[in-house]
Amino acid sequence: MTDNNMNIWDKLSKTNPDHTKKVPSSYGKQITTIDAMQQIKNMTEAFGPVGKGWSYQVKYNHTDKIVFAEVSIQYFMDNKWYGYGPVCSLAPLGKKNGGLDDEAPKKAMTDALTKAFSHLGLNADVFLGKFDNNKYVEELKKEFAQKSSVVQFPQKQNSAEQSAEPTYLDDEVDVEKIINRIKQTKTDKQFQSVKSQVRSVVNYLKTNNFKAYEQIRDVSREHEVNLNNNQRELI
Repeated sequence: MTDNNMNIWDKLSKTNPDHTKKVPSSYGKQITTIDAMQQIKNMTEAFGPVGKGWSYQVKYNHTDKIVFAEVSIQYFMDNKWYGYGPVCSLAPLGKKNGGLDDEAPKKAMTDALTKAFSHLGLNADVFLGKFDNNKYVEELKKEFAQKSSVVQFPQKQNSAEQSAEPTYLDDEVDVEKIINRIKQTKTDKQFQSVKSQVRSVVNYLKTNNFKAYEQIRDVSREHEVNLNNNQRELI
């Protein structure tokens, strides 16, 4: 087993209690459910926009009373697409009043997505039963509260107070230099050239210093969007 086998799992496994709720199951026990849109957001944070950094396909089948949804997941890593599935779920087509539930396919798909995401490690603490431990949940609440209290866009400091160091440092790689090279590109051609030149180093960070890798990845994505927007304005 390599050291990075659990990278994705560890990154996705913890669940913010604010995005969960307790509901009664069909057999009486309270279970923890997870906000579906938050899961989409978590996947986007980890891999990028849906369709670009990750994607899914749904295949539907049905009987007279039940609709089945089979979901397959793909995600993009190390310049390669990976995938798994299908993972299946179902929902009744009829409502208790005898009418047709037009939300049934969506319900089946959402449940199948949640199950499929869990195979990647998303919200693993819920599926491992850790949310049955009140102490664990309280510790999570404190942890996520601390994260949300961090200022995302700090106020400008006086020049004497500003630090030239990047948020994440690495003993082997000059993270700040790579970021500056990316930001200095003025055209998509220059941008792609720099990406190609630093790819091996960035891949090293992905394995050995994921926080530094994330910082470079996020700067790169934002700069690419800005370049594309500027190009559209010129046309």
